[in-house]
Amino acid sequence: MPRLSVLLPARNAERTVAGAVRSTLSAMPADAELLVGDDGSTDRTAEQVLAAATRRGVTDPRLRMVEVAPGPGGITRVLTRLLDVSDSALVGRMDADDICLPGRFRAALRSIGRGDDMVFQQQIELREPADGGTRRRIVPRAPYPISPDEFGLHLLLTNPVCHPTMVATRELLDRVGGYRDVPAEDYDLWLRSAAAGGRLRRLGRWGLIYRVHPAQITASRSWRDASWADERQAQAFADLSERLTGARLRRIVSMSALPPAEREAEMALFAAAVRPAIDALGPRRAAPLNRRLEARQSWLRNQKSPSEQNLQGETE
Repeated sequence: MPRLSVLLPARNAERTVAGAVRSTLSAMPADAELLVGDDGSTDRTAEQVLAAATRRGVTDPRLRMVEVAPGPGGITRVLTRLLDVSDSALVGRMDADDICLPGRFRAALRSIGRGDDMVFQQQIELREPADGGTRRRIVPRAPYPISPDEFGLHLLLTNPVCHPTMVATRELLDRVGGYRDVPAEDYDLWLRSAAAGGRLRRLGRWGLIYRVHPAQITASRSWRDASWADERQAQAFADLSERLTGARLRRIVSMSALPPAEREAEMALFAAAVRPAIDALGPRRAAPLNRRLEARQSWLRNQKSPSEQNLQGETE
């Protein structure tokens, strides 16, 4: 049994999956496996995976291709299948259109060896042009660390991490019930893991080149609206806020659907509950969280509720 299983879902990813597989195998330790779940691809995804893992006629034995039955559930169905066919103590993630950077797994395993349950790293974004052109932008995200006692507070304000940089203990994943079929299955998992007392950490280093392109599902408004309105994610958020502040709070993004006066009142309650927990970290560590809280307050003030949008449409 390998110590680490890296889960890589793929669907019609023939253009990028070879780079993802090759870079992941290169960064992985010997005592690990890469599980690629091909979710009904109709292109040459499977061929590209095998070619990327083969050198001089020999396929890397750490690669495992896993059949995934069709059905509802999207990426959650694939990830759950890959978890079910593996039994390693540690579980990592990778996406079919990203590049794994050297040293990523070594740093994550070292952090878990010191007592962390779930470890992330910062990403360098490779932004694809929206107009179909060829000019890409490379945007490194600030590689500052987030410690376990800060992590939950960051989650109450935003999602501070990138899913394909994750390495976690299987014990924590099993304890919280693994992935759920919700719009933001990654953020939902982070919320439940932190609420369950897991030690989540983001290392102050780059571990991934993360491709950002217009076709990503998280760029769609329908996905965003479904995520913001999801009741199970709202409950997970309230569970975490209660653990950290003593109050069951509403997600900031869901406040945007409220009328202006109610929205302002909810945000005031949120800030009053969260700010003392932030300030308890001390001035240096509280500063970025307080800046983030102020930015979220500003964002919320500029949102329009559905009723406001309808009124604007009637007067235009």
